[in-house]
Amino acid sequence: MDASKIAELYPSVPKEDVDYLCTSVTSADVAGLLGFAKEGSDRAVDLAKRLCAALDGSTVLTFPDTGYGLPAICAWKGIDTMTAADAVGFLSSLPETKCAELADGFVAGENAMYAAEIIESVAYLGHTLEDRPGFVPDRVLRALGLPFVDETIPGAVAFLGGLDDPEAVKKMSRDFQGKGMVGLASGEYPAQFVAAGAKMDLERRFYDVGCFTGTVHAINFAVRAALTFGNISPGDREGLDAYLTKRPKVIVIQNGPISRIDAALAFAALMHHASIVTDCDLPEVPGALKVCKDPLDMIQVGIEERGIIVKLQPIELPVAYAPSFEGEVVRKPDTYVEAGGSRSPSFEVLLSKSESEVEDGKVTLIGPEIDEMKEGSLTPLGLIVEVYGPNMQEDLESVLERRFHSSINFAEGVWHNGQRDNNWIRISKVSKEAGFKMADLGKILVHKIKEEFGKVVTRVQATVITDPEELERRRPEAEKAYAIRDERMKGLVDDKVDLFYTCAMCQSFAPGHICIIAPERIGLCGAINWLDSKAGFELDPRGPNQPVDKGYVIDGPKGEWSGVNEAIRKETMGRLDRMCMYSLMDAPMTSCGCFEVIVAMTVDMQAVILVDRDFTGMTPVGMKFSSLAGSIGGGRQTPGFMGIGKRYITSKRFIEAEGGIARIAWMPKHLKEIVGPEFKKRCEEIGMPDLLDKIADETVTEDAEGLMAYMAEVGHPALTMDPLL
Repeated sequence: MDASKIAELYPSVPKEDVDYLCTSVTSADVAGLLGFAKEGSDRAVDLAKRLCAALDGSTVLTFPDTGYGLPAICAWKGIDTMTAADAVGFLSSLPETKCAELADGFVAGENAMYAAEIIESVAYLGHTLEDRPGFVPDRVLRALGLPFVDETIPGAVAFLGGLDDPEAVKKMSRDFQGKGMVGLASGEYPAQFVAAGAKMDLERRFYDVGCFTGTVHAINFAVRAALTFGNISPGDREGLDAYLTKRPKVIVIQNGPISRIDAALAFAALMHHASIVTDCDLPEVPGALKVCKDPLDMIQVGIEERGIIVKLQPIELPVAYAPSFEGEVVRKPDTYVEAGGSRSPSFEVLLSKSESEVEDGKVTLIGPEIDEMKEGSLTPLGLIVEVYGPNMQEDLESVLERRFHSSINFAEGVWHNGQRDNNWIRISKVSKEAGFKMADLGKILVHKIKEEFGKVVTRVQATVITDPEELERRRPEAEKAYAIRDERMKGLVDDKVDLFYTCAMCQSFAPGHICIIAPERIGLCGAINWLDSKAGFELDPRGPNQPVDKGYVIDGPKGEWSGVNEAIRKETMGRLDRMCMYSLMDAPMTSCGCFEVIVAMTVDMQAVILVDRDFTGMTPVGMKFSSLAGSIGGGRQTPGFMGIGKRYITSKRFIEAEGGIARIAWMPKHLKEIVGPEFKKRCEEIGMPDLLDKIADETVTEDAEGLMAYMAEVGHPALTMDPLL
């Protein structure tokens, strides 16, 4: 490890401790490895005690932007709050380590894991996530919920150590990203990946977890998945262990000499059911530790050892293509060419055609290619995908079309936003130099539509238009399709359909949760609407979307139906008896963990606040998003608190039983901007055109007293309603 980097990041750690813990070997027998892990664990525990003893005993140890304090300690020991004084006592109570048999390695690993979390939390004192690498915040983990669930992300790979081979490092980054996996790198690896041209940040699902004891952040990433999605109670060791055997599936790639602290934390990784692949001469442990000397084979070996199933099919492009690039943003200074976004005419549409009209796999470019465009220029852009399949229906067109967004965003250096004729695309200078073409947009769409919807479409062709005259000639066909869909959607309200749909996708992560999807209530992840669920059932009758006969009305204003309650009892195995679709206070929908927004009643129980996972500040209910999320996720039914999708905010059914949007008293400023246009329409519809102005945000107040004063000052309508309780 780089001693100067460790000294910079851990200024309070004595050099002799760093030297001792970072002493490394390249080979060892079982006894030697156990002894090395014991030495590393004992020294890490001693170091953590000394660091905490030097602090004010009341200093709270935690990581930024998490509701779990020190997550591994919270998960395994059930301790959600720890001060420096508590930590000294806790560390002193840990069991003695030995090195006689393999089981002793797990004791050493667990002790080292706790010590490493405490050392890391001390290093974070006075720092934020912006100025110190390492901890992956809860909001990022929650954003990965649905991709983890549907196995778009099949697992995670943690890189430990380093590899002095830039070309191999570059190929390894392309390998795991191409398989759709999350990456976490520690030791020398982060600097080596960056030097090899790989980009590491939260947008790309490739995280620098630091060095020295920072490897523990890969471990607490895994345990938080269980706490966040699995409804695992802190301290439930048996339940946590059972959950981690199944998900999230993690492999560790270890290259180069292994240090004392690495040896100890490696046993902690094994405790979490990770599979380790190393190039060191260490004794193999079936299903846990495998030796592989070829770095380019290590990821595949790990995948096979851990039983990870990679579903993504390869596509030949001049740039990397993987879900890890979906969150990447191409900013204006990095853009080679741009289309749409109100700056140039553009549209995208998917149309079903007859068999004779579709030539499978055909991609046509009409107009200039990117090589004929100047850097920084604007171009018109039309994306037309035409499909045929004996099972294809017009109702499915919009469902397939919505996949354009993620499909295009999977390409490195290519950014897509919006839909229909409000789409917006940027292609970066780097991707253009790598050889990316406008026609590749069509190639991507053909590939992904066939991959994802091969059960209903057998032929797919794409036309990419950059010629302005051809664009205007083809636009009316797209506009006609939009108009037909809009007319069809007008009739899609809860009262006009007989069936709702379940969405059980998140049950693999949150066994106690079930979504009920209705025309006027989108899934709480924000990604699944009623049409998506209907299409999901038609595509896979045994899949996660199943029809629910509403049955008879029990309570109309609250949205309670006999058939929905029956489905709830069945899908939660009797854990829940009922659900009210339009109520926050009476049997609200459960929450898994990948919700976009939390609705929470205010301290005076007179109104509600909204907070989305991108807001990291304090809210007027006295908790940040991460703390609120930790209280309601994992399939809990919590009256007064509920996870929702952003688009549900402007639904006519939004907490209708409690007064709807007129109850909203606070939300973050950026969330107001996101929902603003549709929200204002709802305000007009309910006769409260100035409601948005009466809703406070963080620039007004972040505490309960300030919110109550503001509501009184502006005459907020919630003050005239009955209290929520």
